[in-house]
Amino acid sequence: MSARDYSLTGPCGADAQRNGLADAHWYQSPVDKGAMRALLVRKDWPAIRDTLIWFSLLAVAGYSMVQTWGSAWFLLPFFFYAFLYASVSDSRWHECSHGTAFKTDWMNRALYEVASFMILRESTTWRWSHIRHHTDTIIVGRDPEIASQRPARPLALFLSFFKYPALVTELRRMLIHACGQRDQEAATYVPASEWPAIHWKARVYVAVYVGVVALAIVQQSWLPLMFVGLPSVFGTWLIGLYGYTQHAGLAENVTDHRLNSRTVLMNPLNRFLYWNMNYHVEHHMYPLVPYHALPALHALVKDDCPPAYDGLWAAWKEILAAWKRQIKDPDYFVRRPLPAPATPAPASEALAVGHDGWVCAGNADQIQNADVLRIDAAGHTYAIYRNQAGDLFATEGICTHGNAHLAEGLVIGDEIECPKHNGRFALSDGHATRAPACVALERYPVEQRGEKLWLNTAPYPRIDSIRRWSLRVVAVRNLSTFIREIELEPQQLVPKFNYQPGDYLRICVPAYQSLNLNPAQQQGSQSQIWQSLGLHTAKAFNRQPCMRNYSLATNPVKDERLVLNVRLAFNPSAPELHLGVGSGYMYSLSEGDVIEAVGPQGEFRIKHTRAEKIYIGGGAGMAPLKSHLSYLLETEQVSQPIRFWYGARNHQEALYQDYFEQLAQKYPNFRFNLVLSEPESEQDARYPNGFVHQVVEQDFLSKGSDCQQYEFYLCGPPPMMAATRNLLQKLGVPEQQIAFDEF
Repeated sequence: MSARDYSLTGPCGADAQRNGLADAHWYQSPVDKGAMRALLVRKDWPAIRDTLIWFSLLAVAGYSMVQTWGSAWFLLPFFFYAFLYASVSDSRWHECSHGTAFKTDWMNRALYEVASFMILRESTTWRWSHIRHHTDTIIVGRDPEIASQRPARPLALFLSFFKYPALVTELRRMLIHACGQRDQEAATYVPASEWPAIHWKARVYVAVYVGVVALAIVQQSWLPLMFVGLPSVFGTWLIGLYGYTQHAGLAENVTDHRLNSRTVLMNPLNRFLYWNMNYHVEHHMYPLVPYHALPALHALVKDDCPPAYDGLWAAWKEILAAWKRQIKDPDYFVRRPLPAPATPAPASEALAVGHDGWVCAGNADQIQNADVLRIDAAGHTYAIYRNQAGDLFATEGICTHGNAHLAEGLVIGDEIECPKHNGRFALSDGHATRAPACVALERYPVEQRGEKLWLNTAPYPRIDSIRRWSLRVVAVRNLSTFIREIELEPQQLVPKFNYQPGDYLRICVPAYQSLNLNPAQQQGSQSQIWQSLGLHTAKAFNRQPCMRNYSLATNPVKDERLVLNVRLAFNPSAPELHLGVGSGYMYSLSEGDVIEAVGPQGEFRIKHTRAEKIYIGGGAGMAPLKSHLSYLLETEQVSQPIRFWYGARNHQEALYQDYFEQLAQKYPNFRFNLVLSEPESEQDARYPNGFVHQVVEQDFLSKGSDCQQYEFYLCGPPPMMAATRNLLQKLGVPEQQIAFDEF
């Protein structure tokens, strides 16, 4: 029997990252491109029709409530009003969060805000929560929307049909945000730029609810609360009835939606109320497909999926049986049968590039107006677009926010919408036009010559300071058992590689069939551990080019070369050893190899103030902290006190210990503190033991220090980050004095 920590700030999140399950590549059933283009067509009328029907039913129920108020008959219209208000709004909230319900964007945004209020969900926070849900579906420690947790707790499951304890959690978070603070779990997936909107929206929500309560008091009547507030408690039972069928009782920590999601066949009434979210496997595979096209998508992929459930009762029989077993056996889950592998869509053939950089991309008629085409050439992948007017554009193929190929996205006007998270980019210059996209795409020359398309693999100048670089591997060195230092130097002399402390590079990871890991020079214990895990013979695979971010560990003024710290991601508990596609590629590198990277970029910046600086880190989070500290001490030679606490399991896993001890000897204003969580030897006993945030509190912050006078810089595994930020929030440290770099 194994316990699970479903919080986003616990150890399971770090495990998912180490095991290569975070932002992983997911299986998709093959669908003909022409058929998919037809499914992606957005329409206003179906959603307008359904919304008018829904609001009309709400109005009738509300009118009946007023007419029957004070009589026993009141409960009947209130029953209908409550579930129309709080349950049916859930599916509308969901579809509009994806921006696919309506063709017109403002209609999606408007209904999303209304439905968010009705279901009592902060709209901005939950938009980012749902983005994470689609990125890491039912990955424990990563997905904030896992409703059915193990072991199953019958009372908690029953109360969830009445929005408890979710209601308490949401109200608590709303009050925290209304006070200008940040909920620490939400902070793990919401970017810093969104917090001003979250704060003011939370204040609007609180003001409305306070106003409704005040109206009820003034009128000496419960009726106002029956319209706003109480329906969010008593009308949510249908969310549970529908919602648990999506994932409850199925597999966790897999990267195939056919194993962790259900498709349930429903009658037309249920499909209207649920807006076709019963086709949940299909929705997760292709989230850009509008709700009204999901039945057609189901018909195309059903032969490549487990059998659909014949109605709600068929699904609930399985769920109830699974919950019964999971009370005592949380490792149990329903194993869905997978059909024989479908014939995959033909892979895009890698094209030859001429000496001048131009490559023939094929016939021009293979891409229609408002369409996109994938092209692979010279180890890279690209997307060629035509807008509605027939103009041609080309960009890098992989979305800069998530590892999704834009050739599977949707051309809308003069923009491309990412197929994974619905972020958008302008075709004209590549800049991000809709969140979660935030970094511009690289653009390439493309033209039609006669009946052929031609693409040039030399990019246009970017609209920002980011560049593409060819980097030669100069040296590879093991810092610990699973963390490696890779030393690089740019192959081009011009322009000069300029960056700031704390910046990162986006490494271009090519598609590859099979790569062996390079063990480099391992110490005896490291080699033994690798041997026991089978890493010496393990092979890494990657089906699609992607990008991975790695922070620079070097001083931009002092160091001539660039250094990355790379942690090997793998899943030792899987039947077949699964290596992270990015770290597997990086661990295959040897001296003399050449890789490509895009950057530098970043927001983890040094605040150039006179405040005392406190650095707290752990694991591979060392890289940007080392860059900061080297720059502050060895380049700027600042005089204010700087303290650095670094957490490792034992002293053999501590990175750059000798370097920081030498800095502490050379600079009297610098203090280095190594903290060990799993000491193994007498030598380890010389250092403080425990979790790094606990030692910081016990040995420094709790000894009369005015915590609000310090600046804090954090980087490390998610549990360490969350625990430290919770500690600082408890001590009253203002948010603007806490800088952090998420993995």
